[in-house]
Amino acid sequence: MPSTTPARIFVISGAQGAGKSTVGQALAESLPRAVFVDGDAIDDFVLSGREPMTEPPSTAAVEQLFLRYAGALTVADVYRSAGFDAVIADNIFGTFLDDYLVIAAPEPIHFVMLTPTADAIRAREHGRGKNAYRDGFTVEALVESVEHDSRRVGLWIDNTNLSVAQTVSQILAHAGEALVDTREFDDSDDGDASPAAR
Repeated sequence: MPSTTPARIFVISGAQGAGKSTVGQALAESLPRAVFVDGDAIDDFVLSGREPMTEPPSTAAVEQLFLRYAGALTVADVYRSAGFDAVIADNIFGTFLDDYLVIAAPEPIHFVMLTPTADAIRAREHGRGKNAYRDGFTVEALVESVEHDSRRVGLWIDNTNLSVAQTVSQILAHAGEALVDTREFDDSDDGDASPAAR
């Protein structure tokens, strides 16, 4: 029988290599009824005409990023409406965090920013054999953007020395601190309620 507790949307963010997807999936697995929505998977829906995100980004790349945000939130909301908690993992920081809150409005979200050190991110990137830092991006620049260019909302966790399980425990223990009321960012009365157009 579905729970009578209102379902939630958790959004896990941080610089590339911060552990968003790993923590997000583990968080979803720890909940009684939950789905995991990876922003990268939404991005992979675009099979032609993809605009890569570079530094600085093109207008088309930013438009596609906002479509990715809106797509992930839409999928999450379908499951949330059916009583499933939904966990989204995506790159949401700097000035794009404000845009994300506009797209998410007016639904409340539980926003979590993971903030490991640059050295920890480099070690994780090396350990997983990936290179998310290209096209003009550097570890230092993204960590700086997270720390100094992002609106301080939700729950921020330095997971440098935390295991995945410990990070999930922190999120669950402080879920109330993660809650963000997005209604103040709702601009649906401005004549265009389309998330991708905001």
